[in-house]
Amino acid sequence: MIIDTVRFSHILEANGLYDLNQFLTRTAFIISHKNESLETLVSVIWYLPVESPVLILTNCSESERDELRQNLAERLVRHQHVYFIHQKDETIARFFAEHGVYTILGSDGKVLNGKGEGMYIGALIASLLNYPEWIVFFDADNFVPSALLEYTFAMGRLFLQERVSTALDASEVQHLHNVRICWSSKPTLGGPIVPGVLGRCTRVVSPLVAGLVEEWFGLYDSNMISSNAGEQGFSMVTAQELHFSSGYSVETFQLLDLLSRAHHSDLIAQPERVLLQQYQAQSPHFHEKGDEEHINRMIADSLGCFEHFKDELPASVKALVEQTYEQLQLDFRLPIVYPTIRELLRDQHILFADAYKISGQKDTIFAQQEAV
Repeated sequence: MIIDTVRFSHILEANGLYDLNQFLTRTAFIISHKNESLETLVSVIWYLPVESPVLILTNCSESERDELRQNLAERLVRHQHVYFIHQKDETIARFFAEHGVYTILGSDGKVLNGKGEGMYIGALIASLLNYPEWIVFFDADNFVPSALLEYTFAMGRLFLQERVSTALDASEVQHLHNVRICWSSKPTLGGPIVPGVLGRCTRVVSPLVAGLVEEWFGLYDSNMISSNAGEQGFSMVTAQELHFSSGYSVETFQLLDLLSRAHHSDLIAQPERVLLQQYQAQSPHFHEKGDEEHINRMIADSLGCFEHFKDELPASVKALVEQTYEQLQLDFRLPIVYPTIRELLRDQHILFADAYKISGQKDTIFAQQEAV
């Protein structure tokens, strides 16, 4: 297990820009959207490369779905590969039912509400594209999305460096790689920017993860600061191997799942190369602030993840989790854990990514118009 907290002295260099094109054209960007305005969503996508596949995974009101899809199609004509997927899509729900994943379906037969469910669908559709090597998740509630440029450049450097490293490794060891963005600060618009202040949920959950890392791997200076990273990336292999979970538990659950994979690998002496990188961004991150009820629910969802791994947790970590429940007086919330993407795609299926594409065909027409 390698845990690397990264800061860059600079973000751009000429040689790296040539290589960056390989990353951008082979990376699927998934935007988690709920009820953010069209302008907010478009401004986020504006900072994403036009050559990359961009998957907008929305759980907006179904009555607003068609209008949002049409508006995006009209506004994003320069982006070559944009996909619009609604969380309540009937074809996707039927796909899960046919694969026996009934826990993701509500009483109406549609996919449940929840961020984890949306990310799961996004990763599934991105996998069906067959060519992306990496997958990046960004949230739509970003009021100053120019920060995404830094995140994208940083992940490009880190993923490409690891690809070079693994290419030199002739062994058959599987390589799992996750890059998580640690925000410089989370200020309120118009308020002071204080760097180095972790989010309210991360401040509670990350010390528990740090205790687990100490016990499992003997790493006492891991500086875990990304337990609830909303902005993060995976190699496609990693995204397909890790489990997704329900609601707000997903970021913490996937981190624990990654650590568990590394721990099991150590125990059976058949090592995987597992690399977790926490990138400490320079850009502040402005987004909508949740109230105390929302934050407590996020914390409860994250704490519930530890229960899934209870049989392998050290006693000290179990005690810390129980102590946190008592101190914060939180309800116990056990996340739903879904099959891996790799498991879902073993059999034949009815799902095709192209059914959700809203831009690409217009590119040729647009180019012809410009030429005239």
